[in-house]
Amino acid sequence: MLSNVSLLQLLNIVHGQLQLTIETQGADNVPDVVIRGVSTDSRKISAGDLYVPLSGERFNGHHFITQAAEQGAVAALIDQDVDAGLAARLPLIRVTDCLIALGQIAGWNRSQFHGPVVAVTGSAGKTSVKQLMSSVLAQRYCTWMTQGNLNNHIGAPLTLLALAPEHEAAVIELGASGAGEIAYTAQWVKPQVGIITNAAEAHLEGFGSLNGVVQTKGELLDFIQPGGYAVLNADDDFYGVWAERSAAVKQLSFGFSAAADVRASSLQCDLEGSHFVLHLDGEADTVRLPLLGEHNVRNALAVTAAAYALGLSAAEIIQGLQQATTVSGRLHWLEGQSGQRILNDAYNANPASVKAAINVLKHAPRSWLVLGDMAELGENELGAHADIGRYAHDQGIQHLLATGERSRKTTEAFGAGAHWFATKQELVRYLQQQTGNQDVILVKGSRSAGMDQVVQALQMNTEED
Repeated sequence: MLSNVSLLQLLNIVHGQLQLTIETQGADNVPDVVIRGVSTDSRKISAGDLYVPLSGERFNGHHFITQAAEQGAVAALIDQDVDAGLAARLPLIRVTDCLIALGQIAGWNRSQFHGPVVAVTGSAGKTSVKQLMSSVLAQRYCTWMTQGNLNNHIGAPLTLLALAPEHEAAVIELGASGAGEIAYTAQWVKPQVGIITNAAEAHLEGFGSLNGVVQTKGELLDFIQPGGYAVLNADDDFYGVWAERSAAVKQLSFGFSAAADVRASSLQCDLEGSHFVLHLDGEADTVRLPLLGEHNVRNALAVTAAAYALGLSAAEIIQGLQQATTVSGRLHWLEGQSGQRILNDAYNANPASVKAAINVLKHAPRSWLVLGDMAELGENELGAHADIGRYAHDQGIQHLLATGERSRKTTEAFGAGAHWFATKQELVRYLQQQTGNQDVILVKGSRSAGMDQVVQALQMNTEED
């Protein structure tokens, strides 16, 4: 959080102009106001906050400045004309763009923080890497990390603004749905270590192509601080592109490749986690990771490389990895009302993450794959859905159920053992009738598919639309 920033300091940070009332037109001094926090939500203002009104297609935060003042805001930014009387209620600072000003304030707060900062981006695995990284850094530091899905052009600045005096390290997740978005947030984050997990066909409608994804994820590398590290996936097809782009900083690679700086061998995965041998700095140590899937082992290798770059010992790193906990909605075990084992991976989906989840499910002797549509895949969306059906079949998945128009292609490509449903209600009813004790049900889909409703219905013995 901001620590007692004066109004004059704020004016300099955002390059703003104080809006004066008629009574104060001749005033020589800026009002003696101390700002202790920042909020973009007038309903969640705390006393001493600066209110930053953001505007979108369906809302305009400037309409709630009065409410913010009533809640205890001591000042507000504006980037458009407002009622002249508002300036009598609280100081108003005119800026060119409130969103950019929010980033400027966040960047200033970041500049006051002197602990290690790790930023992570990629098409898949960002949140798991964030959680793992925080678990490892917590072995030495009081660590702040991105909360929930606050990883976009608004969420990342808010995450930086929440850095407080007690924090000693930070892990910032950076997401994007189009070109330039990582560059925008990374300019405020300025990490010592930047991690790129991978590049895959996700949000292609915004990026235009897979190459667009690669270039956008690579934007993070341009903002790693001098003397810092780029942590790159040696197994990714685009490793060379990122290695060349980050030539100005130090590099550490991770993966299963024998050429990786940090690698794993003797990998064994099951439905409870993974065993592997971690190779780091010439040493080999056995690790038991309580997260599911080969992809999470690769995530653990990324974290190991980043933590090693920051000077943590192998013992600290391994302890942090082994103490990690699963994230709700991401390969998280739940119990069904009829004794089923539900693997909740319903938070989001793209082709790479669905295949990673299938690679976990294939270890189940009684496997049910339940899918909703994947979104934002561009022109090849139907082909991508069909490819998932073929992949699931080839991995030995026994049953595939799907809902959503695009997912018709998934069931068709899977063949015998697949069923498509027009509604989630019908799908849930079928699962309740056909599954029971020890059946393993993996539920996955893009956020817009609402497959969390299926998970909830299976747990509560209710049917959801």
